[in-house]
Amino acid sequence: MKHLVPLLLATCCTTVLHAQTVELERVLSGLNDPVDIVHAGDARLFIVERPGVVRILQPNGHLAATPFLDITARVLSTGGEQGLLGLAFDPQYATTGAFYVYYTAGTGNGTLRLSRFTVSGDPMVANASSEAILWTLAKPYANHNGGDLAFGPDGYLYFAPGDGGDGGDPGNRAQDLTTAFGKMLRIDVHSGSPYGIPPTNPYATSNTARREIHASGLRNPFRFSFDRTNGDLWIGDVGQGLWEEVDHRPAGDNSGPNFGWKCYEGDAPYDLTNCTGTYVPPIAAYSHADGWCSIIGGRMYRGTIYPNLQGRYLFTDYCHGRIHALRKSGSTWVQEQLTSSGSFGLAGFGEDVNGELYVCNVESGELFRVIDASAAVRVSPKLFLDGPFNASTGLMGDQLRASGLVPATEPYSALGYAQVAKGGGETVAPSVLNATGNNAVVDWVRVELRSAARPGMVVATRQGLVQRDGDVVAADGTSPLQFTVGPGSYHVAVRHRNHLGAMTVSPVALSATATVVDLRSASTATYGADARRSVGTQRTLWAGNVNGNNVIAYTGADNDRDPVLVAIGGSIPTGTLNGQYRVEDVNMDGTVKYTGAGNDRDPILVSVGGALPTAVRSQQLP
Repeated sequence: MKHLVPLLLATCCTTVLHAQTVELERVLSGLNDPVDIVHAGDARLFIVERPGVVRILQPNGHLAATPFLDITARVLSTGGEQGLLGLAFDPQYATTGAFYVYYTAGTGNGTLRLSRFTVSGDPMVANASSEAILWTLAKPYANHNGGDLAFGPDGYLYFAPGDGGDGGDPGNRAQDLTTAFGKMLRIDVHSGSPYGIPPTNPYATSNTARREIHASGLRNPFRFSFDRTNGDLWIGDVGQGLWEEVDHRPAGDNSGPNFGWKCYEGDAPYDLTNCTGTYVPPIAAYSHADGWCSIIGGRMYRGTIYPNLQGRYLFTDYCHGRIHALRKSGSTWVQEQLTSSGSFGLAGFGEDVNGELYVCNVESGELFRVIDASAAVRVSPKLFLDGPFNASTGLMGDQLRASGLVPATEPYSALGYAQVAKGGGETVAPSVLNATGNNAVVDWVRVELRSAARPGMVVATRQGLVQRDGDVVAADGTSPLQFTVGPGSYHVAVRHRNHLGAMTVSPVALSATATVVDLRSASTATYGADARRSVGTQRTLWAGNVNGNNVIAYTGADNDRDPVLVAIGGSIPTGTLNGQYRVEDVNMDGTVKYTGAGNDRDPILVSVGGALPTAVRSQQLP
């Protein structure tokens, strides 16, 4: 990281731009120096902020208001390379509630600290008073703190503290086996006090070398990771002044590899004084002459929604911000450049529980999702909305369109729905809204593709137009909806701004050829119990979710009836509000009414059960 590593001025070898289109899609902004992204075995993402805070990105795409952990008072973050730098959850976190953090403490150059914490009774908040300090190391200089930590496939905890700092490793610490500096360390946090030494560590029984050492000869491995499929170790080791490098070791290699620093920088000699050992060269090195300055180790893509990325190790550099990849071709690794430009300050990759990739920018305070913009599947949903549905005609009313109230831009982004995989901001031309008959536009709807393995996780979204006969089309008025994911099986969910959503109970196989998903039909099974209303032989989405809280209620706190009254003026229940596009317009006729024919209060009562106004109807979406 440039501001973290002032001594790194950098460069790269020539690579070829790969044909596929990788993009970084903004997920969050306004973060405070985000440097790491981790999952805990569920649909949440945990974002590490360098000053000492861990935040939670919830499955709905919103950042939890309360931090998961705040240890700002204990963290030394005055220097750019200092702070809370790494987070790892225990492999049995669901049972133990334990997680581990790596940070700088104290004053001045600081002290590196590895600590264990536990979650509180609230799964969204950690117990900040539960800290158990497992390991510390005083720093001779403020820079080169490493920062990453991760559990390997062997169940042991790995972390790498960097060579101690300054420039050129003046103490030759990376080659000194009596110190932890410049090493990859491996410990057993499930045995011993405060930890145990894995018996397969290369110096596990040594009386001279540090027994925690797993590998040596590293300068500042700020980010490393394990391939979730085969367990291989990948390291992005920040160079001195000429070269950045990627190191790789196969799973199960406990031979104690020496990656060469400071004898070598990349694969070029740096200072060969007293260098007589056997060194493992990097599998790729990049010159500062091409804009590299501080490599940011990444992840091997093992997700499912972007098949073109499968088997590629994605990484970047703090200065140029381009996304690069390494992929195996026979016995060699092929270098690829996946983006032609990038942003300064990318500082850490992470993956969610499904293996999809994210990257954070410490300079701009943003979190991005890595997407393959060339991926595509197409869906032709069909649905009826109960509010405007007419059982006699089998069609929906298009009064909003006829009154000129359907907005030109989809309304869901403004309502706070998360945009995923380029789904959001769709606009419709006036000519599309002028169409009449069965293909007349009723309103905008939101369609989500959800993970087959975890249906609570939204992997792609699109906003489309629902027509009177129930067809959902793209904003051009005719095409199927196109989603930026690769072929595969997904749950298909539909949402409307004042109705309860519905989702297919089973994943649907999708491809570039449009697949029809008919939620009007009783033969299309939906998730949950009574997820749609039966109207004769048709199925409709339940009307009346005015509050947008996924529950329709007629009485009690946060009911959906009172907002209708408030909208028309509160104390004047016989009033009306005409000519506006509002969520209180349950009938979707362009008028908000509390009493009389065509009012918007009665559909809420019908949805919750008519004779039982104290009942509620909950949305059947995970």
